[in-house]
Amino acid sequence: MSKWQEFEYPSCFVDLADELAHLRTFHSQHVYKKGTEKYRGEQEHKISMLGILAELIARHYFKDSDVEVAKLIDANPIVGADIILHGIGEKYLIDVKGVKSKSNQLRINYKAQNNSNKEITHYFFIQPITKHKAKYCWIPHSEVFNWEVIESTYTKIYAKEIIE
Repeated sequence: MSKWQEFEYPSCFVDLADELAHLRTFHSQHVYKKGTEKYRGEQEHKISMLGILAELIARHYFKDSDVEVAKLIDANPIVGADIILHGIGEKYLIDVKGVKSKSNQLRINYKAQNNSNKEITHYFFIQPITKHKAKYCWIPHSEVFNWEVIESTYTKIYAKEIIE
């Protein structure tokens, strides 16, 4: 795992993420409906907003890099990478993960981590601190298999305490 570093982003991303979360929730209500294992209850909007905010911040972070980005809003959740970063002779398939500002834990869905159809090389965790500053760290996909497996509110996850 890389060390946590701070990064500034435009404060307008917070309101934009809130607006886009309404659209994402509307378009994916057939996936996250009550009675399914993907149901997030009253937390759906907040979870979507954090994910979108993290993706916007990541796009800003990589703005001067050679990247491909996934759609922020689609009829179904994206199974592949959120960002594909092209390096010199390398390609990084990045899954962006938002971390709640007061959280002390990194979390990855157990089934998603073990999904052989999901090609990911790295996770890019982003933890908003203020309306214009976030912390981030990189974690190789393979490292997550060494984390603790626990039952969260809605599903089984890999979890790791944030140590700075």
